Amino acid sequence: MSMHIRKQSRHLGRPMTSLWLTALLLAVVCVCLLTACRGETGMPDDSGEQSEYTDATTADTPGTTETPAPEDTPGESTVTDDREPTESTPTGEVTGTDAPDTAGEPTETNQPDTSEETTDPEVLTLPPEPDTQPPDTGEAEETTPFDPSSVAKETMPRLDIVTEGGQSVTSKEVYVRCTVSMSDCDASFAFTDSPAGIRVRGNSTAGAPKKPYRLKFDVKQPMLDLNDGHAFRNWCLMADYFDSSMLRTYATLQMAEALLDGCVYSSDCAHVEVYLNGVYQGVYLLCEQTQINKNRISIYEKEDQDTSLEVGYLMIGQGGRFDEPGNIKVYPDITVTDRNGQSMHYGEMNFALQGSEYTEEQKAYCSTYVSAVFQVIAKALYEEKYYSLSRDGTMVRRTFPAGTTTEEKQIQTIDAVFNIQSAVRLCILDEIVKNLDAMTFNMYVDLSPWGDGRLTLAAPWDFDFSMANTHYNSTHSATGFYATNLSASDGVRVNLFYVMFGRIGWFEDMVKQVWQAHHDDLLAVAQDVLVESLRYDDAFSRDFVTWDRPLGGTFSHHCTEDLARFSDHMDTAYFVNDWLLRRLAWLDRRWGDGMAEAAEPSPLLNVDLTNPENAAYLSGFQYCQGIITANGLYLTQDEGYDPQFYIDFTGLPEPFEAEDYPYLEITCMVPATNQLDEYSTELFLCSGSVTHARAECRTAFSLEGRDGVYHTYRIDLSETGFWEGTIHRIRIDFFGSCLPGDAMYISRIALKAK
Repeated sequence: MSMHIRKQSRHLGRPMTSLWLTALLLAVVCVCLLTACRGETGMPDDSGEQSEYTDATTADTPGTTETPAPEDTPGESTVTDDREPTESTPTGEVTGTDAPDTAGEPTETNQPDTSEETTDPEVLTLPPEPDTQPPDTGEAEETTPFDPSSVAKETMPRLDIVTEGGQSVTSKEVYVRCTVSMSDCDASFAFTDSPAGIRVRGNSTAGAPKKPYRLKFDVKQPMLDLNDGHAFRNWCLMADYFDSSMLRTYATLQMAEALLDGCVYSSDCAHVEVYLNGVYQGVYLLCEQTQINKNRISIYEKEDQDTSLEVGYLMIGQGGRFDEPGNIKVYPDITVTDRNGQSMHYGEMNFALQGSEYTEEQKAYCSTYVSAVFQVIAKALYEEKYYSLSRDGTMVRRTFPAGTTTEEKQIQTIDAVFNIQSAVRLCILDEIVKNLDAMTFNMYVDLSPWGDGRLTLAAPWDFDFSMANTHYNSTHSATGFYATNLSASDGVRVNLFYVMFGRIGWFEDMVKQVWQAHHDDLLAVAQDVLVESLRYDDAFSRDFVTWDRPLGGTFSHHCTEDLARFSDHMDTAYFVNDWLLRRLAWLDRRWGDGMAEAAEPSPLLNVDLTNPENAAYLSGFQYCQGIITANGLYLTQDEGYDPQFYIDFTGLPEPFEAEDYPYLEITCMVPATNQLDEYSTELFLCSGSVTHARAECRTAFSLEGRDGVYHTYRIDLSETGFWEGTIHRIRIDFFGSCLPGDAMYISRIALKAK
């Protein structure tokens, strides 16, 4: 209204005549009428002082409260405390009681009403809208949020199995005669009464109420459009009973299709609803059988009566099971060291040869060759000794031209006997989903005269115990490295090849290259989890209520209790989708090389121990004393046994996530007056659910000698596999072993983003 009055006032400079008076009276009447009209139509009152063009982002902005500086602490600060660390804000003094949490909740403020007024264009011309576009920060643009309502519901394809005489299917060895029909799908994929055999398949799932099955058609049969519509006799029906989302294996096989990129074979899959003798069985994942076939694993396939040694060998990982036909043992007989420095010896591994029956001589031939491949890899990586390998498993030392680097020697040696790219891509896959059964991997080698003789990892399989569906904290968390860590699942469940390669720089470079090429495809799969659930919501919901899975501990010793909170199938789908997105984001921070921004450094995590004001960061002193001096925290041990203290971050005014700060820098000095030539320091990391020191959450590093010189040590905490969640504290056992009178100075401890 005020601008309307200003526009009329432009005429006040004319001579005052009767015409002017008449016009003035008319203007007053118009103003009164307009005011009355605005009041009747509920238009906003513009009598306030705020300008109509004030940017909403600048109005009612809460002020910034400055934290008062702590009082100066005179002299040196002495800290001797053998109690548990206390909750204290690192700007005050160390006290004997827990300090209250002062973080507080953000203040809510009323934002100004920025709705536009309806104004007569004849009397009001608004100025152009100000440019409120934020400056380009170089960050990726936000994508349009996924809209669940955009997904149309569909009928899931139906698979009907009718057994001969209505027989039950209970055996893992004996096939029951049956006919199979596919309906509720594209007409080109439908078929009726195709003769086949059916039996129970699987291991742990075979004992569940909802059975998995193996189908073997009399004549090769295509199933939907799987594997480009190729026809096969053998197909599998995965029950996914132990996965209430019924999405984990599906999502992993979709990611495998993107990652493997034709490098090696992976099963295609699709969800179907299964009826056995007219009785509803639930939702199953229809998959291909892992087998030697020109359109599956394309290696030389021996005939049934072929006893020659130089044939193709497909090995299915068996873990601790020895009851499968064609069982063979492989003997790596090597000690491997993971990315954390933890070591483990592998004496033998168990596989089953897939296909027709193999002679004992063929089994021994395959075992000798594969065992030698492990030796060639281990000697190249750990001893820098290089061998070529004959088809009978004989190792012969190889030489290289002058100037060949160690990396080139390792890659050329290993790639001659082992498909490195297969390990790169499957390691990424198992790392993404944190597959508990990564140890039972599948591999093959073609030792025929036409084969390349390279041992190759292939056919990823069985991912119901992945993506947080276990009781292991290491698999439940969406952060931390898993596939290359022996400690992540007691060692026995980790793929031996991943452990060997995990700490090798050139292998990591290959991983990053593949990751960056397929990152967007992996994100698309994470969204497809929701699309699949919404598209077939009715079918998934029927299965969810039909099979009363005993969630929460009694479900299986692998499962976590918090999964019991899911009340319907879509709850589980959103959980898997969210976990995958968080997992991909964490890995992208490690392998994306800038695709995801690192967290900004925080001065709160950079602790200057020459400043007495930072005494509040220190707590939990045992078997030692600490005095903050101008040279740093002066540490002396009392009894010569395991001196330790905590750097405590629990009193900070805001929480920090361990994943955002993967590096620890510690600047310290060992005085020349110390008595030992070598010292080491142990760090116990407390983050997430770990609030105090645990033996399994430990890492260590060696100190320079007693030279009286300050050194800065940089430790990659992300390599531990357990530095994740909210940062609490770090216990520092500054001397792993020492003598009475030994001391150390620490001038700075900092957690860094990069």
